[in-house]
Amino acid sequence: MEEKKIVIASMNNFAKELNRALQEMYNKTSTCKEGLLSPVAIDRGLRLLDKLGYPPDLLEILPPESDGLAFPCANPLIRIISLAPQSILDLGCGAALDAFFCACSLPDLKRLTGLDASSKLLSKGEDLLYHFPAEAEKITLCQGDLNNLGECQDYQLQASDLILMNGSFNLVYDKKKFFAELTPLLTRNGVLLIYDFLLTEALPPGFADEVDNWLWNIGGALNATDLEKVVADAGLKIVEINEIERIDPVARCEIIISTY
Repeated sequence: MEEKKIVIASMNNFAKELNRALQEMYNKTSTCKEGLLSPVAIDRGLRLLDKLGYPPDLLEILPPESDGLAFPCANPLIRIISLAPQSILDLGCGAALDAFFCACSLPDLKRLTGLDASSKLLSKGEDLLYHFPAEAEKITLCQGDLNNLGECQDYQLQASDLILMNGSFNLVYDKKKFFAELTPLLTRNGVLLIYDFLLTEALPPGFADEVDNWLWNIGGALNATDLEKVVADAGLKIVEINEIERIDPVARCEIIISTY
């Protein structure tokens, strides 16, 4: 029993440290003129959004100051439009770009709630929505820790037709606990749509013990078998896993999960 308490305490400490590191990283991101890791030669901003296939007509209306805060894992809009949800919960919404794009693309959308750990990114999201009052009426942005989703009750999160996680799923430390807290937030026949990395090979020993290795969505990645187990344990089912790009030891994937 004592050993179990030590293990749980260690897990809780890691989750707290991960949340602290994520908030620090993304809060810094919001003050960087060229976005996340500007010295690194990776696509970002409009260049990244265009490369991922976001609609040009939506990109054209983005205020310039929003450009550098775009770092999604993939473009979810085609899939979301095909599902036509009336309510969306965007977990890890960042500066609310996907939330804004959904509000523009879904005429029957009634409610979208965005949740993120970074207060400064959320503030940037509010700045973006200020320019688009019609879309902003449908969107509520809240601060909260995905590693403690059950503690976000102050925001009265409602069950939604679709839950979106675009590059945020692998930032969740205890995925079994997370699914237990997430499942009640899906309506009957609701869909969880994840864009993130799955492991194609085992990570080096000790790799996942370092918080820094989680910040770029690798340390917290699962292989497809382990993901299927944790999803089934939560009473959910994997509908599809679509590989978008493979760079071993990971593959960038679209993962569709639903209630039975």
